[in-house]
Formats: sequence, structure tokens, C-alpha cells
Amino acid sequence: MRTRIFSLIAALSLALLLSGLFYMQVVRHHRYKLMSEENRLKVVPLAAPRGTIFDRRGEAIVKDVLSFDAAVIWYRIKDAAALSAALGEVLGEPAEEMAAQIEKGKARPYSPVTVEEDIGIEKAIQVEEMSMDYPGLLLEVTARRKYLRGKTAANMLGYLGLINRDEFNRLKPYGYRMNDLVGRDGVEKYYDEYLRGSHGGKQIEVDYRGREVKTLGFKEPASGRDLELTIDLGLQEFCDGLLEDKRGAIVVMDPDTGAVLAMANSPSYDPAVFLDKRRRSEVSGLLNDSDYPLLNRAISGVYPPGSVFKLVVATGALQKGLSSEGTTFTCPGYLMLGKARFNCWRKGGHGTQVLREAIKNSCNVYFFRLGLLLGAEGIAEYARKFGLGSPTGIDLPGENRGLVPDPGWKWKRFKEKWYKGDTVNYSIGQGYLLCSPAQIAALVSVFANGGYLVQPYVVEKIGGIPESDGKKIDLGISPEVLGSVRKGMREVVNDPRGTGMKARLRDVVVAGKTGTAQTSRGKSHGWFMGFAPFKAPRISVVVFDEYGGKGGYYAAETAGRVFRKAEELGLLD
Repeated sequence: MRTRIFSLIAALSLALLLSGLFYMQVVRHHRYKLMSEENRLKVVPLAAPRGTIFDRRGEAIVKDVLSFDAAVIWYRIKDAAALSAALGEVLGEPAEEMAAQIEKGKARPYSPVTVEEDIGIEKAIQVEEMSMDYPGLLLEVTARRKYLRGKTAANMLGYLGLINRDEFNRLKPYGYRMNDLVGRDGVEKYYDEYLRGSHGGKQIEVDYRGREVKTLGFKEPASGRDLELTIDLGLQEFCDGLLEDKRGAIVVMDPDTGAVLAMANSPSYDPAVFLDKRRRSEVSGLLNDSDYPLLNRAISGVYPPGSVFKLVVATGALQKGLSSEGTTFTCPGYLMLGKARFNCWRKGGHGTQVLREAIKNSCNVYFFRLGLLLGAEGIAEYARKFGLGSPTGIDLPGENRGLVPDPGWKWKRFKEKWYKGDTVNYSIGQGYLLCSPAQIAALVSVFANGGYLVQPYVVEKIGGIPESDGKKIDLGISPEVLGSVRKGMREVVNDPRGTGMKARLRDVVVAGKTGTAQTSRGKSHGWFMGFAPFKAPRISVVVFDEYGGKGGYYAAETAGRVFRKAEELGLLD
């Protein structure tokens, strides 16, 4: 009986074993064959290097360099503790930290997961040797973005970040992969499509330990296109240095073409922090910094322009025939509108003045009078004509259009009437008016180039092919009107009593206008805008000193130093 029962059990077990073998080898043959092939055959992605970014003289500013990364494939690891200890010793990291990094491989057990980036060539050799004794450990060679000049032009260049899930879903049809780095700001973002290139890969055969034994297929990655910027690296670094320990921006531009020769911002940041896991605390600090170092103040920050706006009011009044170069107004130090008193910055007043003197002295009362002649609608008309209230069209993301107010806007926004007092404030660049330093650079260039509004741009060539067509709009301002305003601008800098005399050069005639813009914080913004040389302008300069006081001090002096540096670099020839 027992023999019969044992025989029956053995027969059933054998039947089950044969059924299982039949199921695996016949019914599921195709599936298990594919799984076997997938264990033997691997597709290794090869990332495309991003294009290099050069300055106008061919100097590299941003480029990809080879990086050696230590990585693991979780399912191949035999002894995670031993691997953590050995790897930590080579990399100079605590075993506990290595264990935590290796543990992250569980989330993607069949794919390489980086545990330490950019370990250097010496450590890379040691890791490669270790991989023979520690299954699952491998060395990956990737392209790493290097910002060769640190913080130089950081707010203009931008930075990279890992693609997020929503971006991946949207961009996957265009060749993006889940671990791709994408531009997050500046040139890196605006020109990401050109910089990123096209990924490649290779199909390899591996042995039982996962080591490559044969290459079965190969697609070479295509590098991204190189960009040639309009900026001059020497001038850019100089401008960045001038803003150290300040808040503000400097924009230097070719007034004829709109090519930006320098765009400095402060405070700024090091773009490399976003690519280094060891500097994550710095990223958090940047994101929570109340001084907003990630803000490109030159294009995204908007502020009241103060007295630099007086030139727009002067142009409008002259062009409409409401005043002339010889029109006089007397400044006793204030203007009364009913019971309201509006002061000139000079308590004793400037006396009787013509336009040229009023520009030189930045007399508020003179421009109060011009503004009342032109009216709020007329002021808004010419503000818009000079490009204020609209994006300049610069090839950078995040540009702020600013604000050009008028009576209709005030009623819609506040349900309040527009008063003459609003017009008086408007006429000296105060009140609701807001603009960016880049807009002011385009504005002052109108007086430099003979009446054209140009579109600023920062990329000259993509892959060696010219990008910008030098867009410009003829504003229809008569040469006589431009000449009248330019005379005053020359005296602002070159007359010993001009408000911008700190921007004066010995061998080059500079023309300009200072501005002091009051704010709700009780501290004023300082502005200077100008161009040089006077007869044949080659550059326009705007200096914005955030909460820095009067424009005739730091802003004008800083502009003078920029002009001198440009002269040294041959940019005024």
C-alpha cells in the first residue's frame, strides 16, 4: 500500500515537472527567449555633448568636458555592504554615505544609477579595477557641463537642470530622455533645441558578470551646435566686477545693431551648483535668497526710470511742436498745482533755462512744464514709441514688458481719475512707469544711432551661421529734434556742473543722462544711460544701481569706467 502511494506521488510530481517544463519551453518559449536575450544583450545610451558657447572673439565660456562617474546596477550586486566600504575608501567618502547612495539603485535595479559624479581620472582608474571584483559596480564616462568663468554672465547664460516628468512627456517625441539635462534659464534655455544635439547608443553583448564582450551595433551621438555670443568676455568680466557687493545691472550694446556686448547682474550665482549633488544646500539658498540672485535684472527686473525718462518727454514735446530748443521756463525750486507742491531736486531752483540747460541740470520743474504741455496721453505715446511697455524681443527667456500707464489704465486698474499731479510725476519718470535696463539701453541707442529703435540680441551665430538680422525701426524723429536733445546729453557729462560729469573721459566725448528714481522703501535707484564717442557712437551703456542713491554718483562713475574699458579693448574705434 505504501509503495503504491509513494509511486502515485512520484508520478504526480513527475507530471507536474514535465508540465512546468512544457509550459516554460513550449508555451512561454518566446517570452523567456526574449528575457534571456535581454540579459545577454544591452543597449547603452550615449548622450550627445551640448554645444560650446563662445564670446565674440572665439573664447569658450561654457563647454562640455569628459566626466567619470561611479555607478551601480543594483540587481548585479552580491554584497552591498562590502561594496559600500570599498568604494567609500577609494572615493574618500563614509561607507554609510556610499551605502545610502547605492541603496538608491533599488528604484531602478536594471539600469545604471550614479553614486558619485565627476570623480577624476585617478579615482576612475581605481573604480574600473574594482569592478572586476565587485559585480554591479561600473564606471561611466559622460559629458559634464563646465562654466569656465564661474559667475561671469551667469544670469545671461543660464543653467541646466534635470528634465521633469511633464517636460519629458511633452518633449519625448523630440528625442528627449528621462535623465536629460535641459536649459532652465538664459541662453541655455532659449537655445536648448540647438545646444542639446542628438543622442546615440550602442548594442552590446555581455557575459554572466555583465562585462562587455562584443559590440553589435553603434549609433554615434551628434553634438549640439556651438553658439557665438555677441558679448566681449573681457568687458563682461569687467562689468561683473564693477557690480560686486552691489545690486543692479549693466548693459552695454552696439547702438546700430542691438548686439549686446555685456550684460552684468548682481547679485549673481555659479551655474555649476545646479549640476553638483554635493552643493544642493547652495541651490536651496539661491532659491530662498531675498536678494533674488537668479533674477536677470537687466531684462526681468522693472523699475521706475527717474530722470533718464526726461529725454522721452523732451523728444515728444519738440516733435509735436509744443516747445523748441529755445523754449524757456523758470525754476524757483518747485511747481505749485493748486495746493500741491512738486519740488525740484535743487531746493533753490535752477532759474530760467532753455532745454539744453534743463537736460544738463536735470531740472524737474522744466520737465514738469513740458509734461503738462505734452499731456499724459502724449507722454504715453512717446514712451511706447521708444519701446517702453513692450518686450524688446531680446533672445532670452523671462523678459518683463514693464508698464506704460495712461488715464485709461489708471481707471481700469484703480477706478480712479488721472490728475495733473500724475502727469507731473510721469514727466520725470516717477509714478506708475516701470522699465528694464535693457529697455533703457534700446531707448538711449535711439539718440546714438539717429532715430532707430533696435532689437537687442545676445547670439550672433548658431553653428557658424549668422542668426540676427539686426532689426531696427525708424521712429520718424526729425534730426533737428535728436540734435537738440543730444546737445543737452553732451553737456550732462562734459560740463563741469553737469549731473553726469563723473562719466567724463579725457580723450573720448561721452553723452549721457543721469536718473534718480524714488521708491516706496525710501531709498532711491540710481541710473545712468549714455553713448560714445559722441560724433560716431559705437557703444551705448546703461548702469542701474538698485537702491544705490543718486545716478550722478555711482552709476555715472561706473559708466565712465565702462567706457574707459571699452576704449582699452578697442570697442570705441
